Amino acid sequence: MKSNSTDKSKLNISHYFLFIMIALSLFLCWKMVKGYIDPIVIAFILSVLTHPIYEWIRRKCRYNNNIAAFISSILLNLVIIIPLFFIFSAVIRQGILSLDSINRWIAGGNIEKVAQIPFISDALELFHKHIEDTIFKSVDFNSLIVTVSSHAGEIMMSQGKYIISNISSVAGKFFLMTFIFFFVVQDQKKIFDYILHLSPLSSTHEKMLTEKIKAVAKSAILGTLITALSQGVAGGIAFAVCGFPGFFWGAVMSFASLIPFVGTALIWLPAAIWLFISSSWGYAVFLVIWSVVVVGTIDNIVRPLFMKGSAGMGTLLIFFSILGGLNYFGITGLLYGPMVFGLTIVLLYIYDVEFHEFLKTQDRS
Repeated sequence: MKSNSTDKSKLNISHYFLFIMIALSLFLCWKMVKGYIDPIVIAFILSVLTHPIYEWIRRKCRYNNNIAAFISSILLNLVIIIPLFFIFSAVIRQGILSLDSINRWIAGGNIEKVAQIPFISDALELFHKHIEDTIFKSVDFNSLIVTVSSHAGEIMMSQGKYIISNISSVAGKFFLMTFIFFFVVQDQKKIFDYILHLSPLSSTHEKMLTEKIKAVAKSAILGTLITALSQGVAGGIAFAVCGFPGFFWGAVMSFASLIPFVGTALIWLPAAIWLFISSSWGYAVFLVIWSVVVVGTIDNIVRPLFMKGSAGMGTLLIFFSILGGLNYFGITGLLYGPMVFGLTIVLLYIYDVEFHEFLKTQDRS
C-alpha cells in the first residue's frame, strides 16, 4: 500500500493547482465586488475606528453582539445623516437666496454699469475687434449673460435629474456601507484573525502591518475631514465679510477642497472676480489674500500634520501618496493613496529586518 505519510512542506502538482484555482476564484470575486469596493473598505475602516464604542455598547447589552451592532449602526447613521441633513437644508436655503440676489443685481442694470468701467470697456472693445471675422462677431455677449443669468433657475432645474441620480447613488452606497458595517463590527476579530492566519508572515510582522494600515486609514480620514471643515469655516468667514452668504459658500468650499488640484480656488476665484468687476476692489483683494494665505495654508499644514503624527510619513511621501492616489483612484485616492504608501513602507521595513545580515554583507562587498 501507498504510505499516507507525506512531507507537508513540499509542494506538489496538487498544491500548484490549488493556488491557481484560488487565484482565479479571488479574481472573479474581485470582478464581482469591484463596483462596491468603496463601501466595503469604508465599512471596515469605520468598524476599526468605532470598535471601542461597539465594545462599550456590547457590555451594556450583556454581550449581545447583534443588538450592540444594531445600536452602533443606528448611532453611525445619526452621527452622519442628521448633521448632513441640517447642512444641506441650510445650503439649499442660502443657495436660493444667493441666486435671487444675483438675479436682482442683474435686473438692476449692473452688467451695463460694469461694462462702462474704463479698463473693462477697453478690454471688451479689444475683444470685439479681434473677433470681427470669427463666428462670434454676431454674438451680443451682454444679452447672452443676461439671458443665462435670468434663466439660471431653469438651468439648475434641468440638471435636477442628474443631481438626484447622483444623490441616489451616494445614498445607496451609504446604506450598503451601513449594512456591511453591521456584520463587520461584530465579527471584526474573527475576520482579521482568519486573514492573518492565512498569511505566511510571522505574528510580529502581521501586527506591524495591521497597525500601520489602521494608523494610516485613521489619519487619512480624519485629516481629510478636518482639513475640509477647516477650509470651509475659514472660507465661510471670508465670504461673510465680503457680503456673501457665509454658511452656504463655506459648505461649498468644504466640498470643493476635495476636488483634485483646483480645490477651493474653484469657488473663491470666481467670487473674487465678481467682486472686482462690481467695483468692490477692497473686498476682492481681501478675499484673494485670505484664500491664498489662510485657506491655502490650512491644506498645507493640517493634512500633513495628521499624516505625519499618526502614520509616521514624511511630507514628501504624503504629497506623492495623495497626488498619486487622486490620479489613480479618483477622490477615494485621498484614503487609498496613503494606505498603499504606508503599507509599502512597512513591507520594506520587514524586508530590511528579514535580510538585514545579507544586506549588510552586500554593503561591505
